[in-house]
Amino acid sequence: MSVARERCVLVLNAGSSSLKFALFAGDERLHHGQVEGIGTRPRFLFGEESSAADLAPTARHGEALARILQALRACGIEPAELAACGHRLVHGGMRFIAPTVIDAERLAQINALRELAPLHNGFGLDAIEAMAAAAPGVPQIACFDTAFHSTVPDVASRFALPAELHAAGYRRFGFHGLNFEHLTATLTERAGPAATERLLAFHLGNGCSLCAIRDGGSVATTMGYSTLDGLVMGTRCGSIDPGVLLALQRQQGLSLDALEALLYRGSGLLALSGLSSDVRELERCDTEACRFAIEHFCYWAARHAGSLAVALGGVNSIAFTGGIGCGSARVRAGIVSHLEWLGIELDPEHNARHAEMIATRQSRCPVWVIAADEERAILRHVQALLETHRG
Repeated sequence: MSVARERCVLVLNAGSSSLKFALFAGDERLHHGQVEGIGTRPRFLFGEESSAADLAPTARHGEALARILQALRACGIEPAELAACGHRLVHGGMRFIAPTVIDAERLAQINALRELAPLHNGFGLDAIEAMAAAAPGVPQIACFDTAFHSTVPDVASRFALPAELHAAGYRRFGFHGLNFEHLTATLTERAGPAATERLLAFHLGNGCSLCAIRDGGSVATTMGYSTLDGLVMGTRCGSIDPGVLLALQRQQGLSLDALEALLYRGSGLLALSGLSSDVRELERCDTEACRFAIEHFCYWAARHAGSLAVALGGVNSIAFTGGIGCGSARVRAGIVSHLEWLGIELDPEHNARHAEMIATRQSRCPVWVIAADEERAILRHVQALLETHRG
């Protein structure tokens, strides 16, 4: 067996209906893909190839991981020979503000956080438990999306609630931190520290959030206690008057479960368009309702951007990332059209072809398009912890 294989790191990123993976040898990405459609119509993507996943519609993340490990074995990679396995977990609560090696005690502590991110944390735990069963001797490392926002000051993270509730953990946490971390590192490498002095970062996918990044650290973000707050999303409504939630329970008779289902899975672009949560489909369909859904999405993203510009004390750079952020020129142009007062000007040709830099030379600040890569951010943390343990 080669030395490279001995030091391979597997990175797993569990979502509500998918399990993404990337296998690295050093900094080289050897293999990547995902099982998508978990719970409905599973499909397996390995590199550029797509096939039926040979999984039942009722399969869970454990079965999806088994399919991934089977494919890696066919490439000569045995799970037991991995150097480590890194996991993305959405919520670390107040306890986990840095990556951690998973043991029984920490697994129990992470398990206690399930209710804080019901769409995500449980699936990440399923992947951890399945990996422990498949390769019990391989170290597993949890990396948390909330950790990047541990630098947010109290004035931005605290709700105006009694002190005992704040102490109990009712506060703004922020999410998408691993990708914001990757974005910050990428821009620093390509354009120097000045690129993240006052950076307004848009993570736009099925889940969406904005982050105000000053000197490389988070100082404010649009998501709060949960992944529901802030921007309009695929099936989540974003910021909403709490009085509406009380009225939905009292006047419409919604149970807590029904309210949770509405807020997480029945709102956002899906509700506005009446058709789909997928911006690509809305752009293709182009009905009045679809156009309004996209306009609403862009308007509220820009409204929140104005708030974060205040938190930054000005904006020197803007970056778009995530599936929508990198894939929809229409959405980027729609958001920036509301921010032209900041002196931002897009180059329509560069924007249309999704270039890395889409601002004109005359624009007061650059506008970047940077692909999301949470897996590489996780890899860096895993490598650092392995090095620490070897030391």
